Amino acid sequence: MPSPITRGLGLLAAAVLVAGCLTDAPTPAPSVVPTPTSEPPPAITNYPLDRTVWYGGFELRFISATATLGVRGGPIDVLLELTNRGPEDASLGGPIRLTAGGRGLEPSRDSVMPLVPAGASVDAPLTFEADGEFVVAEAAIRVGRSEEHQAIVPLARDAQTPVTLEPLAFPLTGKAQAGDLRVTVRNAEIRYDLPDVGLQLPRSSVALILTYDASFRSDFSGGFPFTAANLGLVLPTGETIAARSDGHSAPAVVLPPGTVVAGLQSRFEVPADGIGVYHLVIRDGAVTRSLELSIAGL
Repeated sequence: MPSPITRGLGLLAAAVLVAGCLTDAPTPAPSVVPTPTSEPPPAITNYPLDRTVWYGGFELRFISATATLGVRGGPIDVLLELTNRGPEDASLGGPIRLTAGGRGLEPSRDSVMPLVPAGASVDAPLTFEADGEFVVAEAAIRVGRSEEHQAIVPLARDAQTPVTLEPLAFPLTGKAQAGDLRVTVRNAEIRYDLPDVGLQLPRSSVALILTYDASFRSDFSGGFPFTAANLGLVLPTGETIAARSDGHSAPAVVLPPGTVVAGLQSRFEVPADGIGVYHLVIRDGAVTRSLELSIAGL
């Protein structure tokens, strides 16, 4: 057994060794807490739009847009009111995008096009999520596909030229009689959509709608069966076309003898750049007459 002196020397050596180890240990470096970099608050910009456009049987009233944008972007909220001018309940049949500098934004998943009852108006708010590179001041809302007539609503008034696709109505006068069939033209309308079928026309054509009175100038009691075959339209190019064969674009009525039937309509699809002189052809069997129509609104 070691003596008390030996044990004391061992304990002293151990104490010196431990003290040496403690003295030689490196001092830990102080921790550095990074200072958080604060971003500026999002900038809120309001764009009063107050513009109505026409598309696919709907009137779309864009009320305003609000952009809430930080350095990383943010939402652009658009207030929209939809009015269904068609005869049946329907949803808007084409896309709405926000475009700028060759880029396009789709509405967020929360932006849902509602089913709108015929003749009714419904709010349809939209949200577009923009990144920090999207130039909102140059942006415009586009309604419709690229191959169709598109409506354009710029956010800033001087950013782009707006395109509303508003129907254009104008008076036309003239009458002609072929055999026992007399037609008196009252007015015309140019449209870029067909509201009764919810269709937007391609960019190459427009709808020319003629409103007229027709009468059967005979005392035959059976009347006169008046259909799309009794009217044709000669384009400025010389081509003769019939009313659209969609079941909605021409009357199918029996004209009573000696009675004027007012407010009939025939709808023709004509070239979008078709400014010039047209001729309405009235047919009663083999007998035809032509009525000149000067269409300057296309």
